[in-house]
Amino acid sequence: MPKNRLVEQIRDLLKGGYGFDVYIAMKNDSQAIKRFVLDEGSPTKQNGFKKRLHNSIVDTIHTKYLSEESQYVTADALGNEQNRLYLISQSWEYEPFSYLEMPDEDIQSFSLEDKEKADAVLFKFVKYAEGRMATLWAYQKIQPSAIPNKKSRHFQLKVKSCEKPDVFEEMTDQLFMITQTIDLLVFGNDIITDNIKLMERHFGLEKFVRISAAHAVDSIATVRLVKNVEKLQEYIDRSNKRYARKMMVIHKYPVSTMPREDLLAKLKTVERWKNVFEVQDERISLRNFTDVEQLIDLLTERYTKSEVTGQEYDTEVKEKATPVL
Repeated sequence: MPKNRLVEQIRDLLKGGYGFDVYIAMKNDSQAIKRFVLDEGSPTKQNGFKKRLHNSIVDTIHTKYLSEESQYVTADALGNEQNRLYLISQSWEYEPFSYLEMPDEDIQSFSLEDKEKADAVLFKFVKYAEGRMATLWAYQKIQPSAIPNKKSRHFQLKVKSCEKPDVFEEMTDQLFMITQTIDLLVFGNDIITDNIKLMERHFGLEKFVRISAAHAVDSIATVRLVKNVEKLQEYIDRSNKRYARKMMVIHKYPVSTMPREDLLAKLKTVERWKNVFEVQDERISLRNFTDVEQLIDLLTERYTKSEVTGQEYDTEVKEKATPVL
């Protein structure tokens, strides 16, 4: 399972002996980042601002991403829209967080004048061990509600001075708030998130979905199961991305890797699939998009028959069960 590997590696990084820094991702600047320099506080105190912020973020990572209750699925399951943590791998085809590889010497410091361009807060954890470097980024999107007085509809106050602790004035140099929220993690080439809407709106997830769907079509073409593969391509090229999402799911299931001859033989004997498809020259001929969706249902084993009652169930969202010992 992907969770076991990732959770173990991230837990190992966060055991101690790592560096911690904070950055700001900037808007409309190819996602450039700036270093967010925080007050370290007194070395003799354990409750300085940066330390308290660090502890808050680490607690969130452990609670949301590393707990026993957290459930992970691979990106192939995006078509099923499950409420899980998705593991999305970056590649040369889809690499929305390549800007995090910006060299340190090119990173400038964030200043108050930059606040209108601030897009997200990035918490960076770096650990060197056995000659290798492990880096974990925790991403927090800055929400409009986290920017005080953005539309001048309310006022925020501060004590005027230490000499006048009972006199208050308006706080004019207001910055955004940092909350105890982590929208996603970036660990190596992997993105871990349950915030799919954020990925769609800001990180071009649709591109990833369509690339994955195209790979699924290629895998079907490779085994020569379908006579008119172009019908599959037409299906995923439609404007609504949900069709591409449905196609990309087939990678999860072993039916898609069965030899063509064996699968076609099964279609003649399994009651559910008898006479569903038109077979020409030992290949399936797709007449319309309904046939395409039937093929997806076949390859993803959407329908399951009970061994006890013989009843058939629609199990569009499912995981392979652990074998009975």
